[in-house]
Amino acid sequence: MLSLSSMTFFLLYLLSGFFLHLIWENAQAPLFAGFESFVQHFPICLKATLTGDLSMMLLLYFVLALVHRDLQFLEKKETFRHPVTWILPSFVGALFAVIIELRALLEHRWSYTDAMPILPFFPVGLTPVLQMIVIPLVLLWILRW
Repeated sequence: MLSLSSMTFFLLYLLSGFFLHLIWENAQAPLFAGFESFVQHFPICLKATLTGDLSMMLLLYFVLALVHRDLQFLEKKETFRHPVTWILPSFVGALFAVIIELRALLEHRWSYTDAMPILPFFPVGLTPVLQMIVIPLVLLWILRW
């Protein structure tokens, strides 16, 4: 069973992740075809954050908990000294972002404007992939304090 302290860390992880992803989603929105305005696109970004982004954050949390063999790993200082804590989220985040972007593009769920930087080896946007690398690392950096 998770302690109150563990629940606090977990909720801080999710809430901070939610807000960081929501900001990122809205900042990159003009790079997607169909963007007209912040007001028009905000509900789309909110849905993406609540579904895909938070699902990714949960996946990363449980992958790290599995690797550390501890659901309460965020509370322990030694967690943040272990290289896997920093490497694994970047790798898993980038991998899943590429897969999700490729699938969405193939299914025509969204497309990019010409302003979207594209990865050299995969025909997907750079900013969605960076989102799944940067935000988990920022969250871990924040939570290590």
